[in-house]
Amino acid sequence: RTLNAPPACAELLAAVARDCVDLLTDPAARAALRRCGGDTCRRLYLDTSRGHRRRWCSSEICGNRERVARHRRRAAALADGR
Repeated sequence: RTLNAPPACAELLAAVARDCVDLLTDPAARAALRRCGGDTCRRLYLDTSRGHRRRWCSSEICGNRERVARHRRRAAALADGR
């Protein structure tokens, strides 16, 4: 969508509401709706990945946090085992 002028608040809310209705009434889109796998993230996202195996809303943020936490758990386990 393109804008011809700066939108008013009501116009923005109407666009969001229209997109929500489109999303929730389309069975294919609704099936691709996922909850982020991040421990502290509550976001929903559309999994448009090729294999539909995406796990996080953002690989750079939530995915990176998960990878760092996993690394720290492994490092702590190795330190405890010595």
